[in-house]
Amino acid sequence: MDSPAPSADLPAAPPPTAPPKRTGKPSFMEDMIVTAFGFATSTGVAWLSWWMAAHWDFAIYTWMFWFVVPMGAVGCGFAAATGYWLGARLFNHRPSKWMLFNIVLVSFTTFFAIHHFHYTNDQVMGRPLSSLMSYEDYLVEVTENMTYKSSRGGSNTPGTPLGKLGWGVAALQVIGFSVGGFVVHGMLLGVPYCGRCSKYLSQKKTKVARWKEPEMWRSAFDEVAGLMQQGQLQAAIDKHATLGEDRRTHVNSMLTLLLRKCPDCEARRLVLTARRTNGNQLDVVASASVNTEEPLHMT
Repeated sequence: MDSPAPSADLPAAPPPTAPPKRTGKPSFMEDMIVTAFGFATSTGVAWLSWWMAAHWDFAIYTWMFWFVVPMGAVGCGFAAATGYWLGARLFNHRPSKWMLFNIVLVSFTTFFAIHHFHYTNDQVMGRPLSSLMSYEDYLVEVTENMTYKSSRGGSNTPGTPLGKLGWGVAALQVIGFSVGGFVVHGMLLGVPYCGRCSKYLSQKKTKVARWKEPEMWRSAFDEVAGLMQQGQLQAAIDKHATLGEDRRTHVNSMLTLLLRKCPDCEARRLVLTARRTNGNQLDVVASASVNTEEPLHMT
């Protein structure tokens, strides 16, 4: 199987006269406003996780893959951090190091917020759990009395007590929540941003060429990427429009052309991505991109 070709950022096409570039970093207050969005979704995820565990006996954040991969915690951490995505996109806020710290911190504390909902709402023999022990003692009891139960076992199959190993599982879950936050931050960094206008390149158009044969992308990618490298961007768009087959099924290779534009100025980013089948999925095998302020049209 061919190894994926590295992506390439092509030289920017010569821009026309551009407005002066703005400077400055995101302010602390802007970070706090976006953090408020993240805090709201984190609280919602914590409450929903507790509610599902209390009413459905289904603690999604505890689900582990192969016993060591905290997929449930990663998913909950990701969901908890989606508020940052919403706030950043809504206010055109570029992620900063401080924002990354806030994202990971909020995702991390979601784990403890879920347990705090249990601590303040659960009851034992009609008495509130919070009246029987401190929150710290509760965390120790829950962690050291954790059990492992295979998904292949029946619903009535008792779990295997973990004892002190429960601290290791809890640590993996905490890490999983944090990883979910890192993923959201990485996704935000991946969205093209106009530093001059302090806006995300939110306006976009996409065209996809599809083929049944898995190797059809090669010559098509070389031709379109070559035009992009030469600065003939509109010609690259027009050429891409002539490629591909009229099909929606049995697609084994495709070439995607994505055009993004700043909503306030002429800054654009043109991205070409090739994919081919690898088993049951389409993997990225090559990509190229170029920044420009040249007027471009994609229908």
